[in-house]
Amino acid sequence: MRGNMNEDDERQTREALRQSVSPIDAELRRDLWPAVLRKIDTHPAAIPWYDWALIGASCAVFVSFPQMILVFAYHL
Repeated sequence: MRGNMNEDDERQTREALRQSVSPIDAELRRDLWPAVLRKIDTHPAAIPWYDWALIGASCAVFVSFPQMILVFAYHL
């Protein structure tokens, strides 16, 4: 469905898009993997206290109500 757009409008739209979007450089200027490894080494992942509390509460629920494991697994 093209609507009421004539060829001139379509050409103007294409030209406006071409001018507004910069060309994509497909080649990376450098390898990003070493930078990722450096960032991982300098900023180790810290687990916040509320994650530990959530894990503990989940374990307590699963020990108290084993059928909840199936309910939890169903929703994953």
